[in-house]
Amino acid sequence: MSGLFGSLFDFNGDGELSTGEKAFGFAAIMSALSALEDAEVSVSCSFDDEDLDDMDRDELEAKLEELRDERDELDDQAPDDPCSDAYDEWEERCEDLDEKIEEIEELLDD
Repeated sequence: MSGLFGSLFDFNGDGELSTGEKAFGFAAIMSALSALEDAEVSVSCSFDDEDLDDMDRDELEAKLEELRDERDELDDQAPDDPCSDAYDEWEERCEDLDEKIEEIEELLDD
């Protein structure tokens, strides 16, 4: 290792990486990559009440269908550990989608 990683893992500051420092650096990088594999990247498109008010019935129904599909997909992505931060984030996303769905359903019922 050299450059940034070399200086980053040169714990004793001697300018050289020992086998132990290299092993630790490799393990740290692999751990970070493993965490990235478990991370979920989501892109959320939000809209406010004004946007909903400007939509006609067909647009509202299309948006409702889109949100229901997104919610179904989200159900399939539930983290295994209900005590994890990932589960809490997933649950919050579910609740947000449920609120948006309910809001559109109420507008369509009016």
